[in-house]
Amino acid sequence: MDSVTQALVLDFAESNGLKGMSDDKKFEHFAAYSVISSRYSEEFDTIDLVAGDGQDLNVDAFAVKVNGRIANDADYIDDVLQLNGYLDVEFIIVQAKSSSSFDGSAIIALGDNLVNEVFADEQNLPFNDDIKKLIEIKQRVYKNASRLKDNPSCRVYYVCTGNWLEDTYLVEAIKRKKQELFDTNLFSHVEFEPIGAKQLQALYRATKTSISRQIEFEKLVTLHKITGVSASYLGVLPVKEFLKLLVDDGGDIIKSVFVDNVRDFQGDNPVNADIAKTITDRLFDQFVLRNNGITIVARNIKVTSSQYILEDYQIVNGCQTSHVIFGNRDIIDGDLYIPIKLIHTNSEDVAQSIIKSTNKQTNVEENDLLALTQFQRDLEDFYSGVQGEAKLFYERRAKQFASTVGIEKGRIVTIGNQLKFFASMFLNFPHQASRYQGTLLKSVKDRVFQADHRPEPYFVAALAAYRFEIALRKLSIEDRNIRPFKYFLLYAFRVRYEENEFPGAKNKKIASYSGRLLEKIDDGIKSKSVFDECVAIVREALQNLNLPIERDSAKSRPLVDEVRKVAELRRPDPMAK
Repeated sequence: MDSVTQALVLDFAESNGLKGMSDDKKFEHFAAYSVISSRYSEEFDTIDLVAGDGQDLNVDAFAVKVNGRIANDADYIDDVLQLNGYLDVEFIIVQAKSSSSFDGSAIIALGDNLVNEVFADEQNLPFNDDIKKLIEIKQRVYKNASRLKDNPSCRVYYVCTGNWLEDTYLVEAIKRKKQELFDTNLFSHVEFEPIGAKQLQALYRATKTSISRQIEFEKLVTLHKITGVSASYLGVLPVKEFLKLLVDDGGDIIKSVFVDNVRDFQGDNPVNADIAKTITDRLFDQFVLRNNGITIVARNIKVTSSQYILEDYQIVNGCQTSHVIFGNRDIIDGDLYIPIKLIHTNSEDVAQSIIKSTNKQTNVEENDLLALTQFQRDLEDFYSGVQGEAKLFYERRAKQFASTVGIEKGRIVTIGNQLKFFASMFLNFPHQASRYQGTLLKSVKDRVFQADHRPEPYFVAALAAYRFEIALRKLSIEDRNIRPFKYFLLYAFRVRYEENEFPGAKNKKIASYSGRLLEKIDDGIKSKSVFDECVAIVREALQNLNLPIERDSAKSRPLVDEVRKVAELRRPDPMAK
């Protein structure tokens, strides 16, 4: 491995808490993160995507994108169908070798196993639990083939630290395996791409930059000076220029640019169907009159003549319109213009007031604007005030810390993860925490992120999740089967170590209640014994219910009650003091 790639792998391992892994395993995680980030713009943890060693069918990592988000299990497909009503799927497969040469036999073996095992109707070779998850997701996708917008696409990457020189034998091997995958008739599009050291380095560096796009914006007027706003513009933008703001280099929609990433496309509802009909009826010239337009807030805009470079921007109003345009982009062959309001501001107050006011003009649930509430800002401030070894970073805006040097990725807490941690620990929902974020939010929306909630229990839940994640990564391969129950560990921690029943997040006693829990995990040494105790509780509960230690058991509602029962029995007797 060359010195540059080696340095980048070390940087990645340090910032993701992977220093204890073998060099080969670090490289697998590094390659998976770099490659998948090129196809997926949101934060993710490679621990969830890198396959375990042995019986991996030559698949070192994988991600299945469903409607722009990564599916964590087969049930995720059902959740997305319930919300969107359709499926748009991409399989991403990665094989990573730290060797400095491309191995033709390994490339052929990967292709053969994808065709004959992973994407086959039946599997003949043994496979591990991670590959089982991939196969289960695949099966659920094709079970719902009638709901697919098109056959899924499949992108396969062979990564090593050598230089790709287009060796004739390797080119032919890749071409043949790509064709064999396409001939299964399962995919609308197949790519099989070799990635060498230089490409890999570029992919990793790209993960550290905020999103930036250049558009040509000619038909506009500059608005008058507005307090807190550096510049603002009103005009119409040709669809080809607007798509530059929506589409990543791989041709997918960029989910992270929509309203701080808390709203989602609502599928083929009446409003969206009406927007689409203007396009499908080829009334391109009328689109600008029929549509309310798009509002874009950027934290930096550079202007040269009619060229506008937008940096760190959000489409704060127009999520539905944007998705409809993206979904119908291939049939737009005439002059279609989109009304645009473009605002350059670094003021959080101004940005949030714009987002709230523009979205109030449409039917948007309050919970769709989580990132904008005063509570979220207060929670972010609370996180900022914590220093020392318990320091965490609350990411209220997507990619907020992407370019910040020296932050361990595991210490970054997204809104989605905060929701899962708090709901698992304090709302008794560990069995639903692995589901699609929108599904979980519907279940707990009146009990989470409320204006009168105190921030302390949210922080405790996140810190416990961070401590336990570090401990999970240090377990032996045999003991790591407890990972699917990580949300149950949080629940077990609260029940086992609380001195009084959870008083509620708005109760005046919650600060002292949370403080006593915090004392158990405020440093890594103490939290390890707490983690071990919580693992023992969950394992005992599983045993009592005769549940297998596998992913499906982590969705068991009876397990919630059994974990509580076991945890309460393991509390020390207060009379023994």
